[in-house]
Parts: sequence; C-alpha cells; structure tokens
Amino acid sequence: MKLFAFAVILILVIVAAGQASPSTPAIRANDNRVPAGQFVRHELHLSLDARWGRWYPDGPNGAAVPIQAFSEPGNAPQIPGPLIRVQSGTTVVIRIHNAIPGTRLTVHGLMDRPAVHDRPFEVASAQTRVVRFLARSPGTYYYWGSTTNASLGERIGADSQLSGAIVVDPRNATHASRDRIFVIGQWINVRTAKGTPDFKYELEVINGRSWPSTERLSYTRGTPVHWRWINASFGLHPMHLHGFYFRVDSRGDGIADINYRRDRDRDRRVTELLGRGSTLSMTWQAARTGHWLFHCHLTYHTIAHLPIAEMLTGKQVTSDIDYEDDILRHAEMGGLILAVSVQGKPRVFAERPAARRLALFVERGPDDRAGAPSYRYAFDEGTTPAGTAAVGPPIVLVRGVPVAIDVTNRLPEPTAVHWHGMELEDSYYDGVAGFSGGGDRLAPMIDPGQTFEVRMVPPRAGTFIYHTHMNDVHQMRGGLAGPLIVLEPGRQFDPSTDHIFTITTTHAFADIGRIFVNGMFQPPPLTIRAGVPQRLRFINVTTFWVRAIVSLSSGNRTIQWQPLAVDGADLPKERRTPQSAVQTITVGQTFDFTFTPARGTFVLQVWPAKNRPAVTIPVNAI
Repeated sequence: MKLFAFAVILILVIVAAGQASPSTPAIRANDNRVPAGQFVRHELHLSLDARWGRWYPDGPNGAAVPIQAFSEPGNAPQIPGPLIRVQSGTTVVIRIHNAIPGTRLTVHGLMDRPAVHDRPFEVASAQTRVVRFLARSPGTYYYWGSTTNASLGERIGADSQLSGAIVVDPRNATHASRDRIFVIGQWINVRTAKGTPDFKYELEVINGRSWPSTERLSYTRGTPVHWRWINASFGLHPMHLHGFYFRVDSRGDGIADINYRRDRDRDRRVTELLGRGSTLSMTWQAARTGHWLFHCHLTYHTIAHLPIAEMLTGKQVTSDIDYEDDILRHAEMGGLILAVSVQGKPRVFAERPAARRLALFVERGPDDRAGAPSYRYAFDEGTTPAGTAAVGPPIVLVRGVPVAIDVTNRLPEPTAVHWHGMELEDSYYDGVAGFSGGGDRLAPMIDPGQTFEVRMVPPRAGTFIYHTHMNDVHQMRGGLAGPLIVLEPGRQFDPSTDHIFTITTTHAFADIGRIFVNGMFQPPPLTIRAGVPQRLRFINVTTFWVRAIVSLSSGNRTIQWQPLAVDGADLPKERRTPQSAVQTITVGQTFDFTFTPARGTFVLQVWPAKNRPAVTIPVNAI
C-alpha cells in the first residue's frame, strides 16, 4: 500500500535522526481496564520505562507516528501509559527508567495523596530512579513526563503522550470493576525552521486513538454508567454527551480531587469543560436505546484529520485507512469522539402523531465575504439583515407536545441537524449521519434538495441548541446554529421579558478574532421594563473560542442576578441564590439567569478572552 510504503520511508528517515530504529516497538492503545504492577506485601510494585515507539492513532491500518511512551519492562509501550489503580491506604513503589537517548526525563504526579502541590523529579538518560508514595485520598489523578522540560500546556510534540492514569479507590470499593477511564491526548507536528517552531498539524486522541478508531462502548438499557476523564493534553475540551444528562461526581486537577458528596452539589450537565490538566468523574443512566456520542464541542477537535504521513511531512499522500462506514468520512468527523450504543428493546415512540409541524430550511446566506460561504436556517425565504452573521431563528416548542420538523436542504452539499441537549426518545433523530439510530435504521445525510422529518416530544422545559453535525467547522462557522426553547404547557414566549443571546463566530475571515451575539457584533440597545423580572438565556455555539464570558453591570459595578438553569436543566432551589452577574460559558453550554431591574441603564457585555473585542449591549430599564 502507498501509505505503508510511505510510513516505512518515514521511519527510516527518523532513524537517521537518532529518534527511532527499525526495532522500535509498536505502541499499544491502552483502554485502562487492566491495572499495572504487582502487589508485594500489600504494596504495589511497578516498573516504568520511557522509550521511543511507533504510535498508530488511526489503528493498525494507519501510519505510524514516532513518539515517546511509557511501558512496563518486557511489554509493548502504551498510550496512555500503564494504569496505576489501588485502594486507599496503599503504598506504591515505582521504578522509573529513562530509555530515551540524550534526554532528561522530568516526571510529575507520583506523590502522596492528598497533596498540595506537585513534586516532580528528574531521571537522566539510561538512568533509573525509585520513588514511593502513599495513596490515601480516593480520586482520579494522573502522572506525566516531559523530555523537553515543558509544562503540561507546552508539551506538544514527541513527549506529549507520556501520561498515565492514577485511580485511588475507596477501601472495599464495589464499582471499581465497572467504571471506565479515559485519557485525552494531543499532538502537534512541530517542524523547525531556523530554530522557530512551525506548528503545522494537530491530532487529538482518547486512550491513544482518534475517531473513528476510538473504542465503541455498549451498555444495556437501564445501566448506570460511571466514567473518569483525564485531560493530560495542552488543550481545553468542552465535552458533550448526546441524548442524556450526566451527574458530575468529582472534579480535580491531578493533585487534588474534590468529591461532591451531596446530590445538590453534583452538577447536572450535558457539556462540561475539561481544563488543561483537569479530571472529571461522571455518572449517567443509559435509559434510551440507540447510538449516541460523547465528544469535544470545540469543532476543530472533532474534524477529520489529514493522513498521518501527510502530517509528518507536509506532502500529500493517498490514505489507505479503512473507514468502517464511508459516511463518517463524508461527515468530516475525527478526533475526540467516543461512540456509545445502548442495547435493548426500543420503546415505541416515533409513530405518535405530531401536534405541531414546522418547516425548517437550510440555505445559503447573503454574505460570502473573503470567499467563505455563509449559511442560515430559516422558516421561510426571509433575509438576514445587512451587517449580521447568520444565526438560526428561535425554535419554540412546548414540553410534552409532539412535534415534527421537516428539514429541507437547499445547500449544494449534504447537511444534518443535531438537537443539542434534548433527551430524544429515538436516537435516529439525533443528527449524526450514518451513526444515529440503531441496527439498519441509521440517520441519513440530508442531501441537496432532500427533506428529512425529525420527530420529538420535548421532555423538559429549558434552553437548548440546534446546529449542524456535518462538516462542523465549515457549516457551523458558516451560520448553522440557533436557539431551541422549550416552554412549560400553557406558557407563551414573551420577548419583552424573555431574552435570548446566541453567541457565535462568523464565516468571514476578517472577523476571526470576534464573537457575535444574535448575529451581530454591535447589537441594538435592549429596552426592558423596570420592576419586571427578566429572563436571560445565554447560548454558546462558537466554533473555535473555548469559552465566552458574560457580565451585566450598572455604572462601574457588577449587579447581581439569580441562576435558574444550566444546559436546560433547572437548578435545585439551594443553588438559585443571587450571585455576581459574571459567568463563563463554555462551547455547547446554555445558562439561564433572572434579574429584576430598577429604573436606569445597564450594560451587558460578552467577550471570548482577555484583550479581545467585547460585544456591548446597552440595556435601558424604563
């Protein structure tokens, strides 16, 4: 095969650089199901070697990336590194050997728990060091290494996969054999020109593999699902679960882990931001059958990557990767995506008659600046106001009322629509072409000129999102995202007291450093009635900004507002206490707040990061 021959040539070139040899071992993707080491007199003894290996993030049919990885002596290297899993109170004894020529290996995370700060140590090339630590505090942790003296946020190249999970279970834990552990990694092809790093291509992986080669999980309907996530990469990842809410059981930073013991303290989410070096443990109920996804909502982390050989050399090659379903390739999906199948007899749902029917059109927008096409959702053939970026019109539904939405594609390319945050009974309508559904009934791409009927019965009132799930970077940035509002029965949407702020990026290259609110960088002033409670619904569907910061102020002071819901789920009464009106919202999240204004002038601001232009909306209470 062309790709195989190219990979062999590439490895031979790297041999000349002293980084690998023909005997360099193949690296095995580690699913973190089998703990490493052996117990000796109630102590866990483990040996770790850091060495070069050949990594296959696209599976055995893909090309190899020369990379540094951890291994147990006599076994293949692993990405992520061997799992350290013990019960609370266990002493861990680890022998670390640096088999990477010409390097000093700095190792982090192998220390007593609980801890206040990291205790890194160095191992010179060809040297060995033995460390002992006591694992007292249950939680999710990790260890990591660097051969470039880099911090976790700077570790992007050959040493970027020197990471492994540490799990400390409570004594006599019964769930340890049922939970799953996932480590996120990233790698950038760094090519040097005159000593200056030139960042070319990026690759994201879960437990050493990139979609569609990531593990496929299967659960029986009704099963409680326990996951532990570790972000050992240099990036930030807003992780989103299709079709279900999950409960956040703990959050950590690799040094300490905070367990939420009371139910009211456990956040209910469909999207959770995993910061650099952070950990998360979560639980959800596999209550509905079908195929579902868990993925990063930063679109550039879920787009199909170039062939590995092209990443390594910059030269175009022909890929021989055997995608199991060609439609997944057409959807331009890749990277941080995990597939879940819930098995069981499906409930009869889709045949219920629709009480409402809507017609949603997907079409070209009016603004094609800088050669980047604009798209839009529309209920009819209306126009988008001049000077605005495309954003979909609000779709307002009623809890418990069956609805049919006919999605007609007027674009010259395929598309699909995902109903973000909705607990759909039938995953066939979830909007991932070639995947959503089950058995032989898989959701199709909506081809040009075709109409796809979506059926749903919204089970809860709240603020949600609808957006494309086809070639996400291209189509979502083009404008294919909008607000989805579900009201309680008997309620009417009142725009004078209920305000939607949809935060997006735009297709125009000239506006790449900006974010837009309701399609505009300079929205018109908002006039509201003093003394009347106002509901503010914030929706973040930007494509490459990881977060948006929103604030509401009066004069030089920030006022207070009351949180109502996150991701469409109402907060418990204990969590609805007034707080300072500043909130960070990650991609794929929605937040609802309420406040009752006094007469006067307020300022609502939204910005993506410090030193970036802010969207400013004057608010006048009369």
